[in-house]
Amino acid sequence: MSVSNHQLLSEYHQYIDKKEAFLDSFIDTGSEHDLFIASYIHGHFSVIAANMLNAVNEPENQAITLGQWRAQTEEMLKQSIDKAIANNELANTDANDVLIMLEALFKQ
Repeated sequence: MSVSNHQLLSEYHQYIDKKEAFLDSFIDTGSEHDLFIASYIHGHFSVIAANMLNAVNEPENQAITLGQWRAQTEEMLKQSIDKAIANNELANTDANDVLIMLEALFKQ
């Protein structure tokens, strides 16, 4: 792994850690409902983050920038959540709250 790829991986890990810290913050400060919504998003996020971390390590992906990895992660998370909502995995009010928290997560 080259120095720049090592730096990219380190910065991407920091990005993932920041998003997870936001979701984890609801453990101590959120209501039970907030915790439910954060946990729901975290489940989707964990799967996507793991897949993306594997992709970042692939030699053929060395030219991809951190900004592109972030954008791809957010797009994949949005698609995953949208698909779950379309499949009626959540009640309408919960789905709305997930989308609101997802938007807040993206702003972190």
